[in-house]
Amino acid sequence: MKILLINLFLFLFANPVFAQDNAITKLNNAYKNINDVSGNFIQTSYIKDLDKTQKFKGKFFIKADRIRWQYEGQFPQIIYLNKETLIVYDKIRKQAIKSRFSEEKYGQLPLALLSRMANIEKDFEITEKSEDSLILIPKTKMGNVKRIEIIIYEEDFPIKSLKITDNASNTVKIDFYSVKINVNLKDSIFKFVPKKDDTVLKY
Repeated sequence: MKILLINLFLFLFANPVFAQDNAITKLNNAYKNINDVSGNFIQTSYIKDLDKTQKFKGKFFIKADRIRWQYEGQFPQIIYLNKETLIVYDKIRKQAIKSRFSEEKYGQLPLALLSRMANIEKDFEITEKSEDSLILIPKTKMGNVKRIEIIIYEEDFPIKSLKITDNASNTVKIDFYSVKINVNLKDSIFKFVPKKDDTVLKY
């Protein structure tokens, strides 16, 4: 997370066009001392062909290159992402699916883009900007992701929302709230430990 923020600032600051951007200043000031992040989110997914919108909510935890993303409500799931290892645990079915995380899964797992933005200059082109938003276009194929919009505001964690649009014009918007930084998250939060009656499948 710390590398993500530093790289983002350096790339934009080095370009005179962005030098005075309030968005960049907010990112730099807020992120330069972040080591870990936790909070809540609301995810709004829109499927264009079905004209259908679904909303999910839950909690998230990020520390270095590890992410824990847990959905609450009617279909509770916990997603563990550690570099190239992905585990999706279904609490109702008591079933975990373990697989290798690859480029093609970015469209299905928007949360992973938080870590991908550590290489923003290498992976994205900034095609539009405003005082509080950045539009990123992947330079190479990243699953079915077409573009990413970041909305920024003045808080300890300055990313207010991410909106991912795919090649079929489907969208996933993630709004963050009640975010806390540098609470010294325990490593155990990011480790999946199956219970006796859990089933673990590997793909």
